[in-house]
Amino acid sequence: MMNMDTNVAVKLARAAMDKGHKVTVFGYGEGVFLIKEGQDPKRFPNVGKEVQSMTKEGLEVAVCETCCNARGFKRGEEIPGTKIGSITNDFSRMASEADRLVTIAR
Repeated sequence: MMNMDTNVAVKLARAAMDKGHKVTVFGYGEGVFLIKEGQDPKRFPNVGKEVQSMTKEGLEVAVCETCCNARGFKRGEEIPGTKIGSITNDFSRMASEADRLVTIAR
C-alpha cells in the first residue's frame, strides 16, 4: 500500500512557511518515514529532500519513536535537523504551542 500523505503534509508546511508562519510537523504511523534519510524515489516527490531543506529554514519535525521501532526505523537514520521523539513530549508540546492544528489522516 502506498499513500502520499507525507507529500501533502510537506506541501502544506511549505505553503505556510512561505507565508511567514512558524511550522512544526509531527509524524506517526507510516508518517515517520517523512524524516528517513537517503530517500530516493523515482516516480514521486522526494519529501525527505524537501524536509531537509525546510529544516534549514526553521521547520521543526519530530516523529513517533514507538512507530519507528515498529517499522524498523532506527535512531541515527533520520535526516539531520529532525528528531525521533514522542507523542507524549514532542506532539503535546507542539500542539500546546500551536495556534492552528492540521491533522492529515485516513
